[in-house]
Amino acid sequence: MGVWVVIANLNEFVNAVVWFDNAADRAPVWCDISLSLGEQVGRLAAVFCIARFLADIVSPRATAMTRQDRRRRAIFDYLISFGVPILVMACHVIYQPNRYGIVRGLGCTFTQVMCWPALVLRIIWPPIFAVGGMLYSAYTVYRLVRHRRNFRRVVAGAHSALTTARFIRLAALSISYLCIGGPLAFHSAVSYIETSRRYTDYSWQYVHSAWKLEPVTINEKLYVADLSN
Repeated sequence: MGVWVVIANLNEFVNAVVWFDNAADRAPVWCDISLSLGEQVGRLAAVFCIARFLADIVSPRATAMTRQDRRRRAIFDYLISFGVPILVMACHVIYQPNRYGIVRGLGCTFTQVMCWPALVLRIIWPPIFAVGGMLYSAYTVYRLVRHRRNFRRVVAGAHSALTTARFIRLAALSISYLCIGGPLAFHSAVSYIETSRRYTDYSWQYVHSAWKLEPVTINEKLYVADLSN
């Protein structure tokens, strides 16, 4: 998760600095890189893996983990945390009507056509990871409340490398992030759908018809985050 937070902050910082008062197409290579990172999906995927790990520790089926078990878990976590975001961003070209867009005050932005590939390959993933993480976190809290008197024994029974204090900190981190990131994931998905205006039957030729005519979209209107809602 820390990797995705650093990447996201660095990406947004560079975009804000370079395009804080303009929407000039001055760094096309950077925009290509910036929009291929997939940090929005990556952060929620990482938190989902953390929540799943904590739920497994307090599960009544928890047993001592062997080296092979740890290896399988690590492979699964890496595939979810990094593999899914990479795959999501690689598939973006399928429903990408322009190379990228630039918004004054915001920087490089995605362009997309509302069609079934956009829904299946991008929009639904943050809410899916958010819901999954919330369910795992709710289960963890339930188990801890139910076995609060034997909390130390429950954590120690999983034979993980976590101490009780580390478990609590990690649980607090994941739950706190999900309380914020979960609603934002749904808000972002709804915003994508609303700003796309209408659903379009998918056609590769139609979606990519503007690539040569308008490879980059420019929006000179200053972007200001609306925090009133």
